[in-house]
Amino acid sequence: MKKITLLAALFAGFAMNAQTVFFTDDFNDEDVSDWTRYDEDGDGNFWADLFVVEDGNGNPVTPVSIISRSWQGVPLTPDNWIVSPAIDLTTANGLVELSWKVQAAAATWDLEKYSVYVGTSSDIADLENATVTFTEVYDDPDNLGTQYDRSLDLSSLAGEMVYVAFRHHDVTDQDFLSIDDVMITGVLAVGTNEFQGFKHFVANGQLNLSANTAMERVALYNMLGQEVVAQKLASNNETVNISGLQSGVYIASVTIDGATKTFRIVKK
Repeated sequence: MKKITLLAALFAGFAMNAQTVFFTDDFNDEDVSDWTRYDEDGDGNFWADLFVVEDGNGNPVTPVSIISRSWQGVPLTPDNWIVSPAIDLTTANGLVELSWKVQAAAATWDLEKYSVYVGTSSDIADLENATVTFTEVYDDPDNLGTQYDRSLDLSSLAGEMVYVAFRHHDVTDQDFLSIDDVMITGVLAVGTNEFQGFKHFVANGQLNLSANTAMERVALYNMLGQEVVAQKLASNNETVNISGLQSGVYIASVTIDGATKTFRIVKK
């Protein structure tokens, strides 16, 4: 399922380009039915067999995320894949970036190896030969099981339909690997004609929108990138109730005739 997480990257370049979120999943609903999982090592264990790792007292040591194991009572030697649904980058332009968060166990059980592949086919053999890849062995220098941010430049795939795959492999007898907050952001070309005369302002707990052409949809995201408002639109003049939102800065995204304009608003 697609859920918004982390939106800080969208604040760069507002003066010259509109930016948008093309895909995001924070796995908080523990639903990966739109992803495809493969157990290539044949041990019966997959990504997302569990979504939280707990300590011996039952306390969570990871956020809700997708988990793959290299130890589960006994040593495992995973070759586990999880492949995203098709992600539409056909309207992407310029810099396109994939970001995610990674975490492994603390102490001496953190040397988990994983790879990320992004390509135009969902077949894992094709993805393994993709030109846009990332591989690392997680190694927390402080041995605290820290969650780190990672990113990968997808600009070469702008204009394509793509798939993202995470693979946990070439490791044994460590512990767990957690992947969270998967997001693709990039520049979306804004149609000049569609947004002629477009205006917006916030007053009395409402976001007011007007344009020369009927608007189709508006969405608002908080600073964590979570979608907090989503509303279908059908006319040139629309109001969106934001009285229930906390005070702060939000990103609004308005769609007209398939083109999207993204801008900041302040809720006081």
